[in-house]
Amino acid sequence: MKIAGKVCVVTGGASGIGKALATRFIAEGAKAVVIADLNADTVSAVGAEIGAQAHALDVRDESAIAALVASVEAEHGQIDLFCSNAGIIGVDGEPWWATGADNALWQRMWEIHLMSHVYAARACLPAMIARGEG
Repeated sequence: MKIAGKVCVVTGGASGIGKALATRFIAEGAKAVVIADLNADTVSAVGAEIGAQAHALDVRDESAIAALVASVEAEHGQIDLFCSNAGIIGVDGEPWWATGADNALWQRMWEIHLMSHVYAARACLPAMIARGEG
């Protein structure tokens, strides 16, 4: 996909791979890049730094993902690329597998690493399918 002129959304966009994706999309001439991340202050600072729109978002909340998608579509007309990139690798500075992960942590991992993708697909795919691209 050529990125120039496209509207791109990146969850987990305030650091790591997500920030790198957003930065690259901007460099390649995206019409708009929207980054979303859990920490409002961090995502706002990164958005200002790289020139992306920033939204605080908990990807475990399906209604929040739907609201983000609706907001971006209302402002930009469509989402061409939704990078469901948010993820966690540790808790309190330690890798999750080293903490003897309890059921609550496994549930959190499930919601972030699996269900967030289901929620994003539910929110984005109908419009993408209707227009035959995205």
